[in-house]
Amino acid sequence: MDKEELKRHKARFLELLRGTGIDDMDYFIAQLEKSGFFEAPASMKNHLCFEGGLMLHSLNVYEAAMMLKQTFIKERPDIFEKISDESITIAALLHDVCKANQYFRKRGAQVDFGKAEFGTDYSALPIGHGEKSVVMLFQMGLGLEDSEVCAIRWHMGAWSIDRCSSEETGNYRKAEELFPLVTLIQMADTAAAKFTERKYLGS
Repeated sequence: MDKEELKRHKARFLELLRGTGIDDMDYFIAQLEKSGFFEAPASMKNHLCFEGGLMLHSLNVYEAAMMLKQTFIKERPDIFEKISDESITIAALLHDVCKANQYFRKRGAQVDFGKAEFGTDYSALPIGHGEKSVVMLFQMGLGLEDSEVCAIRWHMGAWSIDRCSSEETGNYRKAEELFPLVTLIQMADTAAAKFTERKYLGS
């Protein structure tokens, strides 16, 4: 991704965040800038493992979520009319904020798309994936609705559940039951990684 493309994606990202109308959004954006979010890759060696990849993936999840909502609202308006566009924006764009300080560039790294050029460092707040994103967002001063908390916490779906914990399994199932946003973000995350972003892997 070149610098101009990165700037365009960042402008779109910030436009969407400010469009939520949340108070003190500029303060939160300043904290997001400091975290390194806009320069971080989406993964170490898989999807969008290049500078700005995390931001691009987050935008792709947002677009996928909005497309899914428009598709399914025709059949289940009772469900999807309850999911606000603002909540989709927050949950989709910020579900992976935990990755902002998770990767570091390797010395002599490859720069081609799809090549491993980053290492992983879990030392900054090692509490998990979705839960770390939620905690970081609160630390940055962003207030979240319960549906947004659950959608971000459980965006990995069953992959993030400790099968040995009946309490965790119960919490996950209840979150899906209470908040359709949870399932929507899970689906959008998968669609973005497996469909939208395949072009960066040459398939």
